[in-house]
Amino acid sequence: MTVEIARIPVLDDNYVWLMHDGVSGETVVIDPAVAEPVLDAAAERGWTITQIWNTHWHPDHAGGNEAIKAATGCTIIAPAVDAPRIAGIDRTVAQGDAVPFGDYNANVIDVGGHTMGHIAYHLPEAQIAFVGDALFALGCGRMFEGTPDQFWTSLLRLKALPAATTIY
Repeated sequence: MTVEIARIPVLDDNYVWLMHDGVSGETVVIDPAVAEPVLDAAAERGWTITQIWNTHWHPDHAGGNEAIKAATGCTIIAPAVDAPRIAGIDRTVAQGDAVPFGDYNANVIDVGGHTMGHIAYHLPEAQIAFVGDALFALGCGRMFEGTPDQFWTSLLRLKALPAATTIY
């Protein structure tokens, strides 16, 4: 597998993810709360950031978008429903859309409940998924905007992913 994942601790309790494809040279930032540590981590590895993927609108997941875009010229991809609350978006996506990344495609999954437009990105060929605050190691994210039924349906969608899938 040519995909490398780097975890960048930020704020008091968050992670930003860098995903790099060694074949294409593309690097995606997933849910950048802040810019500087992300830009530093990419530079340390010699990776060029080409995309940002947001799972939802909360500032601890999209606060670094504009500064990273200004520094790299990357493309920002974000959930269509949450788009009015996320700055600098180049493309919106929703359930069933695909986002290209090198030779891979990330399938967009609606996991609304934490926010109305919350999405996850699943790369089946790489057996990985980025789920934002929909799911944590010991439970699920807090339901701020959705309904219990909506959130339960979202969790069932994540449960339906293949067992070999690594969740970030």
